[in-house]
Amino acid sequence: MLVERLTLRQFRNYGEVTVAFAPGGAYITGANGSGKTNLLEAVYYLANHTSFRTTRREELPGWHATSCMVEAVVTDRGKQRQSELMIRLSPRERRLFLNGKETRDVRKFMGHFAAVAFHPGTINVIKGGPASRRQLIDRGILSLRPEATQVMQDLQRALKQRNALIHTSASGSVAALTVWTERFIEAALAVTRLRVEYVAQLNATLAELVRGLGADLGSLVVAYQPAALAKCPPAVHERALAFQDGGLDMRERFVAEAARLRRAEEALGQTLFGPQRDDFVIRYQGRESRGYASQGEQRLAAFLLVAALAINIHQQRGHRPVVLLDDVVSELDERNRMVVFDFLKTHAFQVLITDVEERPRYRDLSLLTPLRVRQINGWAELRSGTPGGSIPHNPC
Repeated sequence: MLVERLTLRQFRNYGEVTVAFAPGGAYITGANGSGKTNLLEAVYYLANHTSFRTTRREELPGWHATSCMVEAVVTDRGKQRQSELMIRLSPRERRLFLNGKETRDVRKFMGHFAAVAFHPGTINVIKGGPASRRQLIDRGILSLRPEATQVMQDLQRALKQRNALIHTSASGSVAALTVWTERFIEAALAVTRLRVEYVAQLNATLAELVRGLGADLGSLVVAYQPAALAKCPPAVHERALAFQDGGLDMRERFVAEAARLRRAEEALGQTLFGPQRDDFVIRYQGRESRGYASQGEQRLAAFLLVAALAINIHQQRGHRPVVLLDDVVSELDERNRMVVFDFLKTHAFQVLITDVEERPRYRDLSLLTPLRVRQINGWAELRSGTPGGSIPHNPC
């Protein structure tokens, strides 16, 4: 899957710009704050319908703008298919257009394009709290299985309804809470199963990826720790996550947690069990990376998690995602930088890379479109990296 042409209108600090990319991708340089990351964010949003920087859609339109647009011509060489994808965003709505026609079929739209991203915030999957790790796993699931969106939405809806009923004393609320507790448990079981399956697939890909890169990297493993099993011995933990007998063990654990935590939930007014409280442990070279890995090792581990997702998308969906790398090699020593470069040379993904300075080694990564970004009067100006080169741009 390749992005041949990208057009932005009033997106972040881009007024209006159209840029063409080489099959290998682009090498984008410029000062901090100039707008490099905004280009990658636009491509990511087109593929995933979410930003890797914010959950607030109203932050995406540029200054004094009430809406923005991201459009791309993408090519799937394997299927010999070219598609025009466009998203129009305003604070209240998101409109999708496929080949010039508006569509509400999100799964069909997402089936035409995929992208994964490493950015400075990715390191939070190692250093941050459980929410960052849950987000990493769930976004991976949705990248591979867009139909899982409905399962995730069912969980959030049941959670919201259950929270609203927990400390309500109105007539009928107890019966309603029982109904929504059962619905929540059903959705929780479905999400837990998705996470179990994805983590197993991710670990298999990570093992193969690390072996292929060599350089004595050691192992990188993700361990799933459902909150409902936190007080269970290892044997019970393993049996429940095997989902034998239709997930009966896991269901029983959710039911038991609902009963055990009932008084605490009434006091706090929120659900205290379920997938929204799960965590994942990331072990690098046999040790928990959060507490024992160096800054460079944590950064490399986060990159490898994104790289493994890219490989999984290619294997499962049949097309190569665009790989977006925002400031990936800073804080890496020469050895770990070579791991990143070796991955990019080995796998034929189109890659869009940002950096504050030019690094000659990037020139060895096949043909990349050289681009330079600078900010003028608050707007990003995009220029070709060749002397005298420029890209049409209209900030008004």
